[in-house]
This record gives sequence, C-alpha cells and structure tokens, in this order.
Amino acid sequence: MTHLNNNFGNNIKKLILFLFCFIFTTNTYLEAVNFTQNKKSPKVNKANYTYDQLKDNNLKIGLALSGGAAKGLAHIGVIKALEEAGIKIDYIAGSSMGALVGAAYASGIPIDTLEKIAINTDWKTSMKLFVPGLSTSGLINGKKVEEFLYKFYDDKRIEDLPIPFAATASDIDTGKLYVINKGSLLNAVRASISIPIVFTPVKYKDMLLVDGGLVDPVPIDVVREMGADYIIAVHVIHAMLSSDEKEYIEIVNSDSSRERQFTLKNIANKISEYIDKDTVEADGKEHDKQNQVPKIIEISQNTLRIVQDVIAQLQIELYKPDLVIEPDTRNINLYEFYRGKDAIEIGYKEAMKVLGNLK
Repeated sequence: MTHLNNNFGNNIKKLILFLFCFIFTTNTYLEAVNFTQNKKSPKVNKANYTYDQLKDNNLKIGLALSGGAAKGLAHIGVIKALEEAGIKIDYIAGSSMGALVGAAYASGIPIDTLEKIAINTDWKTSMKLFVPGLSTSGLINGKKVEEFLYKFYDDKRIEDLPIPFAATASDIDTGKLYVINKGSLLNAVRASISIPIVFTPVKYKDMLLVDGGLVDPVPIDVVREMGADYIIAVHVIHAMLSSDEKEYIEIVNSDSSRERQFTLKNIANKISEYIDKDTVEADGKEHDKQNQVPKIIEISQNTLRIVQDVIAQLQIELYKPDLVIEPDTRNINLYEFYRGKDAIEIGYKEAMKVLGNLK
C-alpha cells in the first residue's frame, strides 16, 4: 500500500509539472500579445529583390530559424535549397531547434553531412537522447543531449564561427529574452533547446535559461540587429488556426464516461505510463481520435505548439521579414526525430517553391 501511495504521489508531482508548463506558455503568449500591441514596427528594408539579386555577394542575407523540435529538421532542407540556388547566408539566428541546426551550419558543417545525420537517426537513437531523469526542474537532465551536441560543436566559441550566429533563450522566472552571441556554442544551444519541464534549465548567473522559442519563436529582430539587409524567416510550427473565423457551438449531453476517465488519479497514471515507455510507435497508424482520450503529454505539446505559432505569426507581422518560408510539418510530431528524411524533404520542397516564385 505504501508503494502504491508513493507512486501516486510521484505521479501527482509529474502532473503538477505539466500544469506549470501550461500556465507558463499561456502567460508567455499574453505577454507577447501585449508586447506586440505596444511596440511600433521597426524600420525595414522595403526593396523587392529579384532571384538573381539575392545571389549578389554585396547583399547581406540573414536567416531566422524557428523552433519546432523534430519539425525543425525541415530547416536542413530549406538551407539545402538555398545553397543549391546559390544564395549565401551571412547571418543566422535561431530559437530552440532552429538554434541547433543553425549553429551546426554556422560552424562550418556541410549541409549534406547534417542531412545524413538526420536521416540516419532512427527512433532507438532518438529515445537514447531522452532518458528520463526526473528532478525538481525537468524530466530529462540533458546529459545525453549534451554528449550528442559535443560531436557537432566540440569546444567551439560563437565569436569564432565562419558565419555570425546567435541563439535565443528565455529566463524561466521573468520570461525575459536573452540573445547569446558569445561564448560556448554548445552551452548556447543547450540553453535554447531547453523546453520547460522536459529539459532541466541552464544556469546563467542567478537565472535559469530555457527554450528561446517561448518568447521569440522566429528571431527576425535578432538577425536584423546582427546586420542583415535581407531576412529569410523559416517558420515550421503550425497550429493552422482559423484566427479570423469563429464558430459558435452548443454543448449538450456531456459524456459522463469520458468525465470519469479524467479523474486526477487516471491522468497521473497516464503520465507515468507515457514517461516510462521505452519504445515509440512508429508504424504510421493514425489514432482513433473519436474514441481515444488525448494523452496529457499530447495536450502539453499542442499547447506549446499553438502558443508558439500564434506568437510567431505576430512576430512575422511586426518585424516583416523579406521572405517567409513555412514548410507544412503538421504531420510530424514534436518528438519524431526519426522522421528526418520526411522533414528535410518538406523543407526542401517548400523552399524551392518559394524561390521559384521569385523567379
């Protein structure tokens, strides 16, 4: 009985962590809306460059890469398309997964090498990076991820990279945005990818830094301040909201059987089952959404995805990048890192389509 009580107590703690994640992302969204409404749009370059002019070495091109976890592997396909088109990138700023991919490319790793690594990462390799190690500040301590990142970045420093680079991170206490443009490249990326609750934060002085995508999902403003004349923004997180349309509905005859499934104990057990799972269902089968209650983790993921997409759309409207590339990654879940081939192909095709329109 004591063992059961301890397990239930641990499950309640996990539930509280996910509820905290929901509250944090919601507050971040509200702050972003208020920020957008009160800040004047900055001066932007209004020149319309042709496809050939983008290949002019005198034009400084900046790349702003969004977060998106596994969806962010589409950035590799976008960069590959830009290279094939002869468009040279002079500055890169990234949030979360955009920081990981952008840092690797900025450090001189060929895009073909990044593509091979992503394609050869199967689900077993992915799961090894996400070994649970529950602490008071995150489900995963990130040691395995740091070991993986070290293979890319070694002891490189940001200020020594061939392409100027910056990563974004957020203070978990205040929501303040921090731009990391100096120091250890590995630590900068580790801070930028630290999704709250999933990864333990990175300590900096008296602050705890987490995912930069919470506040600045597409760092257009950052890459402009770095000196870019022309900004290409790549946004891979899509909630596909019909923000201009409202639908009025009436809810009747609530399903009491579903209500019973949402007792606190059952939710906690569902979380525990999900976290303790050591395999991934990669058979491509679709969920029966009508008969299956959404897992609490999926709800948390969708909350983060929707919030970041709304903030990203506000950013694009406010900062007005010169070119926006939005690969449709809706069919790739946030933690499906074993689907690198699919994500890269989606990014590549969308970038080629957008560049083709410029011609």
